[in-house]
Amino acid sequence: MAKLSTGKNNIERLDTVWRNMIAANGLTEELTYRLEKLILRLDSIADKIFIKTVKAQDILFECEQLSEKFKSELNEPQTKPLAVLTRIETQVEDLVKKTHAFRIKAG
Repeated sequence: MAKLSTGKNNIERLDTVWRNMIAANGLTEELTYRLEKLILRLDSIADKIFIKTVKAQDILFECEQLSEKFKSELNEPQTKPLAVLTRIETQVEDLVKKTHAFRIKAG
């Protein structure tokens, strides 16, 4: 995954990855709910200016990497995919908070 793409493209890629995981129907209701919640959180900030910043792109890139790890850990019985999903949720919430703080500062 290229780190030099735009923030909106990163969001669209994450959206696609998460929707594909949901569509695979191998997830529990809890995992499906949590992924759908992540999709909605990112959709709410997709058009904001902060998404174009380097900080936001770094966070989105990390979310992409964690999503790939989460996807691979779903197939491994000895792993803990919930811990990875929680890290993704933390990153997304951090991104949302920073987006709103940036908007307030910008004024």
